[in-house]
Amino acid sequence: MSNEQQDKPVKISLEKIKSQDKIEVTPINPLQLVEENEQQEAAQIVFKEQTKGGIKRLFWPAFSTLVIGAATFQTYQFIQELFLTNAMLGMAGIVVAGAALVSGGVALFNGWRARRRLANRQSAQQEFKRILQQDSYGKAGHSLQELTQEISEYVEISVLEKKYQSAKQQVHNDHELIQIYSNSVLAGLDKMALDIISKHASEAAVMVALSPLAIADMALVAWRSSKMIQELSRLYGCPQTAFGRIDMTKQVFKNMMLAGASELVAEAGVEMLGKTLTASVSTKVAQGIGIGVLISRMGIQTMSLCRPIEFTEQNKPRLSHLRKAIYNKVVGIVKNTDRDKNEERVKSPIIDDITQND
Repeated sequence: MSNEQQDKPVKISLEKIKSQDKIEVTPINPLQLVEENEQQEAAQIVFKEQTKGGIKRLFWPAFSTLVIGAATFQTYQFIQELFLTNAMLGMAGIVVAGAALVSGGVALFNGWRARRRLANRQSAQQEFKRILQQDSYGKAGHSLQELTQEISEYVEISVLEKKYQSAKQQVHNDHELIQIYSNSVLAGLDKMALDIISKHASEAAVMVALSPLAIADMALVAWRSSKMIQELSRLYGCPQTAFGRIDMTKQVFKNMMLAGASELVAEAGVEMLGKTLTASVSTKVAQGIGIGVLISRMGIQTMSLCRPIEFTEQNKPRLSHLRKAIYNKVVGIVKNTDRDKNEERVKSPIIDDITQND
C-alpha cells in the first residue's frame, strides 16, 4: 500500500502537465544575470559624506590670520623706520596705513552686506514659492511692499508700480497678487535685464571675434561677465561688490552645471552651431558667437538667482531670444570690417600710381 500511495502523486502531476497546452521556457542569458547582479551591488554602495577634518577646517582661518599678522608687523616696522628717518614721513605713513585700513574695513563690510542681501533674496524666493503653493490671504502684500522698496533704491520703477497698483484688487488672494506683481513690475525688469545681457554678450562676442590673442579673449570674457553680473544684480535690488560677484559667479556656474543637461536638450539648436553658420563665418567669428552664447547663459542664470519670484515655464527667458541678436551683430561688424579692409587694399595701388607719376 505504501508503494501505491507514493506512485499516486506522480501520476497526478504527470496528468496535470499533459493537460497544459504549452509550457513557455524563457532562455536565461548569463550576461544579463551578471549585469543585474552588478547593478544590484552598485545600488547597495552608498558614498559617505566627506566631512572636513579639524586641520582642513582651520587652514584658511589660520592662513588668513598669518597673512594679516605678517602684514601688520611689516607695516609697523616700516612706519617705525620712517619715524627714525623723519617725523613727517612717519606721520604720512600712519595716514596712509590708516586710510588703507579704513578702506579695507569698509570694503569688507560692504561685501558682507552684499552677501547678506543676496542670502535674503534667496530666502524671499523660497517664501514666495511657499506662498504660491497655498491658498492664503494677506501674507504677500507686506513682502511685496518691502520688495518694491528694495528695488526702488537702485532702479526707477514708479511706472511699473502704478501698473501693479491699478491691476490688483482686494478680492485677489496672495497667489494672484504675486502673479500680478510678477507680470507687471518684474516683467518690466526682465525686459531691461535681457537688454543688458544682449548688450554685454554681443560686445564680448565682437571683441573675441576681432581679438588676435587668446589671453585677451579670457580677460575680455571675465571683464564683460563681471560687469553684466553687477548690472543685473543692481537691477533686481541686490547689488554685489567685487567679492560678492565672485561668490555669485560660483553660484551661477553651479546652477548652469545642474541645469545643463535639460537645457542642452531643449536648446540643442542654439548651443550647436548649425551648418549655415559654420559655412558662412570663420572659426574666430564662430568662437566669438560661442562666447556670446556662454555669457548669455550666465546672464539668464543670474536673472534666475536675483529675481525674487521664480520664473515659470511661460515667462522663463530662452537662449533663442538672444542668439539671433548676437549672431547678427557679430557677423555684421565683421563684414563691415572686412569691407573696409578690402576698400583700403583697392585704394592703396591707385595712390601708389599717383605718387609715382608725380
